[in-house]
Amino acid sequence: MKDKRILYVSSEVVPYLPETEISSMSFEAPRMVNKQGGQIRIFMPRFGNINERRHQLHEVIRLSGINLVINDFDMPLIIKVASIPKERIQVYFIDNEDYFKRKATLTDED
Repeated sequence: MKDKRILYVSSEVVPYLPETEISSMSFEAPRMVNKQGGQIRIFMPRFGNINERRHQLHEVIRLSGINLVINDFDMPLIIKVASIPKERIQVYFIDNEDYFKRKATLTDED
């Protein structure tokens, strides 16, 4: 696993969202890769219930401003980053108010 570079994409990761089977696995799998010498980065949505101050999220200027085009709608994405405490794993958050600003993780009032 040494010198491997992996991008891991998940809908939820502990400690940023409550513990579920998916969020736990999305923490443990990258953790194992990291311990075996691999370089891993995690991407996940920045849902409205993720506290930016508590988790020390900050914007990555060089990655922000990327536009995603869906059905002729141009959606700007803001990329934020934090590190999982004690693990030295970077987590990148995809932030877009139209998609992820809701307070619930997997449900929406609409």
